[in-house]
Amino acid sequence: MSVATAAPATTVTADTAADPAGCAPLPVLGRDVTVPLVTGGEVTYAALDQAASAPALQRVWDDVAAYAPYYGSVHRGAGYLSQLSTDLFERARRTVAAFLDCRTGDQVVFTRSTTDSLNLLASALPEDCRVFVFETEHHAALLPWSRRDVTVLDAPDSPRQAVETLERALADRDPHGPALVCVTGASNVTGELWPVRELAAA
Repeated sequence: MSVATAAPATTVTADTAADPAGCAPLPVLGRDVTVPLVTGGEVTYAALDQAASAPALQRVWDDVAAYAPYYGSVHRGAGYLSQLSTDLFERARRTVAAFLDCRTGDQVVFTRSTTDSLNLLASALPEDCRVFVFETEHHAALLPWSRRDVTVLDAPDSPRQAVETLERALADRDPHGPALVCVTGASNVTGELWPVRELAAA
């Protein structure tokens, strides 16, 4: 069985992102925003829904603002602005590939959201692909597989049990057919951190 994992080559903390060169932390846009509480008073906002709407680094925001006047259609024009936008778009794809430590031949595909990505993946899988997903996953990770041979695994009590549950499920499948394991790295529903490397090794 071949396993493909996408793990960032750089560590990222809750309110900062590490510089690729390992230098000083970079500021995240809006990290000091305060919001009102229903009980009165205010609190610094904690952005936990990272898959859907991750806050941008200040440097990214500044770059977008600087290039906005030069925006042109990507891959659809011969003019200067289109060529510049296409170059920036492809450069972003290479930057993401380097960050994820992608292998030669791997492709980076930009979509509108994680949900959109999962729906695209579900429609592209071979008909005989078997999908394994834990019942504790976000609906965006549970629903796309309705037209596939999907095995919904019981909620584990511990990281070790998650790995053991997946190992048992994979042992019962056809070892020659394609399979996909859909699991979150960090749940925005429960706050749990899943043992992704161990699950990928299963």
